Amino acid sequence: MSNREWPKTLARLLSLFGVIVLVTLSGSSDWFVINAEGKYVEGLPREPAIIINYTVNSTEEEVDLEFKNYTPLRTYWRNREPVPVPMVNYTAEELESLATEEEEEESFSLQDSREIMGYLFGAMIIVQIFSLLIPNMKLYFPIFIWFLGFIGFVVIIPLGVISSFGFDGPTGGFSDETEDTDFAHMNVETGFDLELNGMTFTIETLGFDLGLVPLEDHESVKQTAPQEGEDNYDSLIGFNAFLELEFSDGLKYWSYILVIFILLKIVNMIFSDKKTKVIITKPQSVIISKNLEEE
Repeated sequence: MSNREWPKTLARLLSLFGVIVLVTLSGSSDWFVINAEGKYVEGLPREPAIIINYTVNSTEEEVDLEFKNYTPLRTYWRNREPVPVPMVNYTAEELESLATEEEEEESFSLQDSREIMGYLFGAMIIVQIFSLLIPNMKLYFPIFIWFLGFIGFVVIIPLGVISSFGFDGPTGGFSDETEDTDFAHMNVETGFDLELNGMTFTIETLGFDLGLVPLEDHESVKQTAPQEGEDNYDSLIGFNAFLELEFSDGLKYWSYILVIFILLKIVNMIFSDKKTKVIITKPQSVIISKNLEEE
């Protein structure tokens, strides 16, 4: 082994060890710290709120649930009447078609995102082993795997969190006491904000809860929204919520892997076998002839 090869080999060996350590830390550390709050801003006195705080890692979520002004919220849930679901007679073909659609519409879950990240963690270690065995291997492929992992942290995991949380419907996933079909004239507005330390999802809903409306008035409320001062206007329920995902140690350790690749590239450049050849050419003399005409 030449004097220029052993430093490069040692650098690849150290980079393999560093990548394994950082990938392990990325997988075992917390991925996100999540703070969420949903508040009833219309229809309920004292604006009861549901506060949820938890962390997400590769295996579990540790959830802390808190209620503010729980009494009016409990009273609201108790006063609601079950909203009847229209009975529909389906044929055998229609039932089969509905079952197929439900299978196709299975939402992306947090567990799915965990599995994807597990594949990316494994791929990163494998490609680094190949980098050690193949001295001339370019860094493009390891960097590509690293970039996919970065996308996993900032896109795939948040999608899994949002999907598993159920950040939609009349209460944005904070409660399963009500469903979309329980409301008439439901208006839903969502928002998204991305910052350096994480991202925030917001949702605002407003609609008439049919569970608070007498059964005989359901159709009239569905057809025409009650106005202020009219009967059944007090069934108007408004709910605002936010879900804040803050990046944790997992992404930090994953980012350090890129630093290893940069240092490895510098070592390869310093101890490269390529020599710069300097070619010096002599300038050619240019003879300019001049014809002189005699007078």
